[in-house]
Amino acid sequence: MVVNAQGERFCNEASYGARLGVAMCESSDGRAWLIIDSKLRRAALKECLRGGLWGFQKYPAMLMMQFAPRAKSLPALAKRLGIPVEPFCATAHRYNAAADAGNSDAFGKDTSSLQALQKPPYLALDISAKNPMFPCPAITLGGLRVDESNGAVLNEAGLAIGGLYAAGRAAVGIASNNYVSGLSLADCLWSGRRAGAAIAATPNVTEKPNAA
Repeated sequence: MVVNAQGERFCNEASYGARLGVAMCESSDGRAWLIIDSKLRRAALKECLRGGLWGFQKYPAMLMMQFAPRAKSLPALAKRLGIPVEPFCATAHRYNAAADAGNSDAFGKDTSSLQALQKPPYLALDISAKNPMFPCPAITLGGLRVDESNGAVLNEAGLAIGGLYAAGRAAVGIASNNYVSGLSLADCLWSGRRAGAAIAATPNVTEKPNAA
């Protein structure tokens, strides 16, 4: 379960990591904690050690679990984090109720990913954007405005800047608001080809040296 500084959930925790990061930055000031219990901690450690994860995934996760704030009860954990106790406990109650009932919750999290938090101690892993140990990923989207016919970059007046083209994530494209894994590859290839064709079709201009 992921909560913000108000002790409330704000997204589906099982979604693509960058989508979670974007939601955290846009709605929760870039601050959030992943709440787990001792049962999930054991399962996570097992996956880190034997699950074939890459080093950049498992080592930060293991360090975070080792040094994460923990408490024997959810109210005590909220106090340690400095977040409102009542909203946090109410959030956990709703989350656990959905997990126990096997129902999809308000954020559309699949029942197979819902794990009730019932076995203390409870841990809070800091996944905030400013945490240098393991910040939650986010993706900058949007890019430069371009002429959709050739990829030429446009200035503030909407006019093409001579000789400057943009493609892929550097340009406004399909994924200009939310990111869907896999879209970048096709968009980069297509927009790169568009810009390359425009450049190839532009006549070469050789500047004459200034007269002495």
